[in-house]
Amino acid sequence: MKCFAMFFLFCTALLPQDLQNRSVIKTPADLNDHWYITFWSITNLKTQSPNNTNIFPGLGYRSKTWWAEAMLQKQWSAAGGLWSADFRFRKQLTNRLSLYAEPAVLFPSPALYEFVVLESRVGKGFSLGGETENVHRLSRQSIAAGPRIGYALGQRWGWEFATAFAYRFVPTGDKDEARLYLVVTRRIRLRP
Repeated sequence: MKCFAMFFLFCTALLPQDLQNRSVIKTPADLNDHWYITFWSITNLKTQSPNNTNIFPGLGYRSKTWWAEAMLQKQWSAAGGLWSADFRFRKQLTNRLSLYAEPAVLFPSPALYEFVVLESRVGKGFSLGGETENVHRLSRQSIAAGPRIGYALGQRWGWEFATAFAYRFVPTGDKDEARLYLVVTRRIRLRP
């Protein structure tokens, strides 16, 4: 945990940036051994760009080493909001290395969104990796990429808790982003 705190302090002391918190709640509800209904709630609190809240209901399929989800997103923010067709995929590539990819088509203003995380477990509960989050519009590109460190906090009351910190460099003219994640997950069984 000390390593996590040192990384956070080092990155927030860098150049001016948009400090962000992303709180994620995920509640998949199993239909059978592979198919499930999924629901995500994600709130982004930011110091320099508009805050937003998002809900993602959809359907998922789980295998032993991967899962995939197709969802509809609704976002609310001070800047308006948007809809998207959102797809998520996570694959355990090796015993330690995992890949998460999320492409989405945004509307009514056409844009392509992508969020990718590649990380490796490096110790009990710890992971190191990198992430990129990009929005491609006809009028403007927004690209952010950088390192991340994660820590699985464990389980309590049937919920799983994890946290991560990422520092993302933004070469497209915006300020760099320092983002702290809190992820809470609870699997629900709809069948006996």
